[in-house]
Amino acid sequence: MLYEIDKNKTLQPLEFYGVGDLNKNEKDLENLLVKNLEILFTENNQLMPIFQERQYQEEPDLYAIDKYGDLVIFELKIGNIKKNTVNQIMRYAQKFGKMKYKKLNEYFKKFNKKFDNDLQKSHQDNFGLDEPLSIERFNLHQKMYIIGNSSDLELIETIDYWKNRKVDIDFLPYRIYKINNKNYFEFFAKPYDYNQNIKDRKGIIFDTNKTYNTKAVFDMMKNEKISAYGDARKFIDCFRKNDYVLYYHKGFGIIAIGQIISEKPQENEENKERFHKVRILTTKIENEKEMKFLKPSEITQILEKNFYYASTVKKPYLTIEEVKVLEDELLRKYQENE
Repeated sequence: MLYEIDKNKTLQPLEFYGVGDLNKNEKDLENLLVKNLEILFTENNQLMPIFQERQYQEEPDLYAIDKYGDLVIFELKIGNIKKNTVNQIMRYAQKFGKMKYKKLNEYFKKFNKKFDNDLQKSHQDNFGLDEPLSIERFNLHQKMYIIGNSSDLELIETIDYWKNRKVDIDFLPYRIYKINNKNYFEFFAKPYDYNQNIKDRKGIIFDTNKTYNTKAVFDMMKNEKISAYGDARKFIDCFRKNDYVLYYHKGFGIIAIGQIISEKPQENEENKERFHKVRILTTKIENEKEMKFLKPSEITQILEKNFYYASTVKKPYLTIEEVKVLEDELLRKYQENE
């Protein structure tokens, strides 16, 4: 709940809305969630969306896979939540819980038509695993979430009843606030809804664009910058001056670390590029043979936290202390090669 602190230091609750109040529907909420799962579910609860409901099909609104291959089923509701919603999502869990890897992979490929990878390979890449998860590990367990903007007592009692009987089901409320003619989305991810404050100085693991241009990273090193291209240019705006960038090279890991020194991003329209100027803190490499790197499993082992690697910006952000730990380890690797 969001409160206004009035002049008497009294908390005044703000009225909130659901997507229905904005003339939107469940599909709009579904699309909002599937595009932002790596933001809403962080650290040990990261999720990889694998399919969305098709029209006129008896399917959950959205389902995803976690790092361990467990299937996560979402049922989204706008307005007052119907009494049979719990029964409905449990039917889905029963139906889709029987799926073997082959069938899950078919669903995944329908959802991800623009990518060539199958579910197993995409899962490995997105969660930064050294080895792909065996196909036998997929969908051994199912988790259920009901998402809505209303949590009536009957629904809470029903969910608590099944949770007490070891059924993996929970309710995730969202609220939309209207402040100064802008809409704000509030979401409560389990278990603690922890997110680093973006105003704080931070470290961001950032993709080097290797998939589309293998030489882009060497241009970044030579000209001391961090760049993004095309539709991904918007991600450069995540950085503020004095933040740290950890260059992530696909197939390797973190290969370099630098600190943002420019106040605002710069543009190169010829290359459809947006970039920040950077002071490189580790070795400036000129080719892949020179690369030393911290692979995802090493990062997890050193920091004792997980990251989701599917987007240009890898989540979650790092604290300054975590950046320094990784910087020392990466410098050690480069120094060993001298």
